[in-house]
Amino acid sequence: MRTFARLAFALALGLVAGASGAQEMSATGIFSGHGVVKAVAPGTGWLTLDHDAIKGFMCAMEMMFQVKSVDLSKDLHAGDVVDFKIDAEKYTIVDVKLVAHAN
Repeated sequence: MRTFARLAFALALGLVAGASGAQEMSATGIFSGHGVVKAVAPGTGWLTLDHDAIKGFMCAMEMMFQVKSVDLSKDLHAGDVVDFKIDAEKYTIVDVKLVAHAN
């Protein structure tokens, strides 16, 4: 799955290629994001998020992310609105806060 996520990220950046693409690829640190849960992978906790632009890291897109711990996504469902923190070097969600439940 890790290879799939990196491939998806690389393809997404290719689709939005521009001057900011190279800058976004070199980002390191923890960044904050906001988005809607599209899917939670059973057993692994991987999250597919449709997220807004993450300033200094990546453009708005829908993408699958690994989570640091399965516990972070265990109570999330498709349609939930979340705020999250992501480790830019590992493309891993390190914290998730539920903002609103799915309608």
